[in-house]
Amino acid sequence: MGLISVGLLQDTSSLTPPSPATFSPINVDDDEFPIPNYQFVIEIDDVTVALFQNIKGMSVSREVEPLTVGGENNFGREFPGHVSYGHISFEMGLSSSDFFWKWMVKGDLDGYAHAKDFSLVQRRPQPDPSSASDEEKIFEVVKTWNFHNAFPVSWKISDLSVENSSNIVIETLELSFDYFELA
Repeated sequence: MGLISVGLLQDTSSLTPPSPATFSPINVDDDEFPIPNYQFVIEIDDVTVALFQNIKGMSVSREVEPLTVGGENNFGREFPGHVSYGHISFEMGLSSSDFFWKWMVKGDLDGYAHAKDFSLVQRRPQPDPSSASDEEKIFEVVKTWNFHNAFPVSWKISDLSVENSSNIVIETLELSFDYFELA
C-alpha cells in the first residue's frame, strides 16, 4: 500500500538532509574576525553615487506558520513561511549633490516611483598599499550586497538652525526593495 499525502502530511523519506559542507565554519586564523565598519558606498550602474556614515535596518526575516497537532500537548510545530526584507536607511552628511532628492521625487506627479538596482559596498583600508594597483591603493572591497528594484520611500534632512551652525546637516534616505543578496 502506498503513502497517501493529506494536507501537511507528506512522505519525507525521499528528502535528503542538508550537507554539512553547505556552510563553512569561521576561520579563526583570519585577521578579519569580526569585520569592522570602515567605508560604505552605493554604486548604481558601476558608478559610486555616495559614501555613507550610517546604514540602518538591513534585515531579513522569515514568517513562521504554527501548527497544533491534536494529541501532542507538549509542543507545537512550526513551518517556514515567506521571507521578507525591511526598509533600509542611509545617513550621510548633506552635500551639494541632489541625486537622492531627485530620485525621491521622480515620478511623484505621475503616481509612480522610479526603481533602481544598486550595490552596497563595504570597503576597508588596503593592508599593503604597495602591492595594489593605483585604483586600489586606498581601499579594498570587503563585502558587496546587491539590492533589486529599490525605490525611495522617505527623504529627510536633520533640523536646520543658526544656533547649531557647527553641526553637520545629515541627509537620510529610506528605501524599499524586493530583495538583496550577498555578492
